[in-house]
Amino acid sequence: MRAVSWALLATLLIGAAACGPSRPPPVTAFQGRLGDWTREILADSPELASQAGVSIAEAGGAYNNRLDDRSQEALDARRSAAIRRYAELRALDTGSLNADDQLTYQILREQFEGASDSAAFDYGNFFPVGDGAGAQPYVLNQMSSAFITLPSFLDQRAQIRSLAEAQAYLQRLHQVSIAIDQETRRAQADAQHGIRAPLFIVDEAIAALDGVRTTPLAAQPYITSFQQKLAAFVASQPTAQQTATQQQTQTLLAQAQAIVRDEIIPAHERAAAFLRTDRVNATDEAGVWHLPHGQEFYAAALKLQTTTGLSPQQIHAIGLDRVRELNTQLDIALRRVGLTAGPVGQRLSQMTRDPRYLYPSTDEGRGQLMHDVQARLGRMLQLAPQWFGHLPRARFEVRRVPVFAEAGSSGAYYSAPSIDGSSPGIYFVNLRDLSEMTRIDLPTQDFHEAVPGHHFQISLAQELHDVPLLRRLISFNAYAEGWGLYAEQLADEEGFYDSDPVGRIGYLRWQLWRAARLVVDTGIHAGRWTRQQAIDYLTQTTGDAPGVIATEVDRYVVNPGQACGYELGRREIVRLRENARNVLGPDFDLRAFHDAVLLHGELPLSVLDQVVQNWIPEQHRVSERERRRH
Repeated sequence: MRAVSWALLATLLIGAAACGPSRPPPVTAFQGRLGDWTREILADSPELASQAGVSIAEAGGAYNNRLDDRSQEALDARRSAAIRRYAELRALDTGSLNADDQLTYQILREQFEGASDSAAFDYGNFFPVGDGAGAQPYVLNQMSSAFITLPSFLDQRAQIRSLAEAQAYLQRLHQVSIAIDQETRRAQADAQHGIRAPLFIVDEAIAALDGVRTTPLAAQPYITSFQQKLAAFVASQPTAQQTATQQQTQTLLAQAQAIVRDEIIPAHERAAAFLRTDRVNATDEAGVWHLPHGQEFYAAALKLQTTTGLSPQQIHAIGLDRVRELNTQLDIALRRVGLTAGPVGQRLSQMTRDPRYLYPSTDEGRGQLMHDVQARLGRMLQLAPQWFGHLPRARFEVRRVPVFAEAGSSGAYYSAPSIDGSSPGIYFVNLRDLSEMTRIDLPTQDFHEAVPGHHFQISLAQELHDVPLLRRLISFNAYAEGWGLYAEQLADEEGFYDSDPVGRIGYLRWQLWRAARLVVDTGIHAGRWTRQQAIDYLTQTTGDAPGVIATEVDRYVVNPGQACGYELGRREIVRLRENARNVLGPDFDLRAFHDAVLLHGELPLSVLDQVVQNWIPEQHRVSERERRRH
């Protein structure tokens, strides 16, 4: 591992040199410890380093030829390190910290505590930082296992701008089978202690693994992605060199095909074989309550995912209350478009099946859908300066969810840009079934995942070069998803549905979904609901397509607590906004409020409250100066 000098840490991690005197100020003990933790975390996760796009110096060494170690030994070390970091943080003397470092300390204390609590469980998966941080109960599943995540990771993050980088890609490709086998061995060990995914999750994982086995070699995502990257590299070379370079890349492509054929596909077969053998022992129990220390596991997951101390029972009640409130609003909205008979969920189901709101299930229909998304987001970007003081500089793209990942993926998701700007922010839309992507719901999904939702929130956080790098690497689910849900509400408040009553019904249904998630997630993991109970409740409540509902329920099963962050985060952002509006009166500025929320990076909800409370008197002073100037 290459050492990083303290002066370089001051520049890269603290950012003080950009705004201070010509000589950087001395690095404090706290800032030095931040540097230690950052290098430790990045050295342990070359995939996180690639996702972030950090420099080799920041990562403590080269990382583009390595994948994360997924062995039991590495996971045990990761858990121990998370517990140790929390102890080290608590042992620090905070009395002499300046205001910026105090804020960083409070943010890290929340994140490190949550990670430490999650590290106490010795089964499943554990991710100490980043998107998806925390514990997940099942190693092999349809969402977060290596055989699902690595094809997308290499497609999105592997840069090939030289033959050396192409060789690095091949080195990583050699490690894919190792990663899958490591997870298979961990799943086998968990199974010996009675820890295995529910039968329906096992079947979904087997189907995904078999899908890789039956895909022709030339169509394997590792191959198609590598081929496209190599072709772009050849095209970038001077004309006189292209023929020779093409020959070299053909050799590299043949090596990649051999790796996929002889190493990666057999690893998929070994994982599927284990699951088939062990399948007879699986049950239909959906909640983590039946696992060892399952109640404590869920409590730790809720605390980390919501950054609140709310109990499952309190969250369940909040969800039920919000569902009732939204049903009242939806009843009125549905009556305005002529749907007056039956429960709200039944009327929503009727709308979902209405061919007027469906895209044709053809290549042309998919093309039209993606065109509509681009046009809608382009309009939002044009209007965004009215509501935001700062806009992200990061590039932004809309892409289809890779076909190999469609079955287990949600309807859409956002992939963050790299910090160094080499990779854009990407809004992925799932086109597996166009009956799930109706004209009713699509606009709200766009606003949540892209603009002004996750693209604004994540990109602006990554562009904060005056905060420690570690703060740009960590994530808080309730803040991030709460902002996405708030972005949907903002679009409604600013009139995007004034001439689109059907689109507004979609917005209200999305809000209803997030309220229902509070009910279903807690119902599954604390209330001992079955999968079918959860599906029935969501069907009756949201009226959404069966495929959407089943996929969502299975997502909650394998990632407990995550679905609760959306509504709880939105509630807090709205509460803080309305409190600020009441206190500031005519001095309230929506653009300034959004800057206050977004320009500190991701925050636990308790720290967000403090940030906004500190902003209110500052905004009073800004307004007073403006009045005096005029």
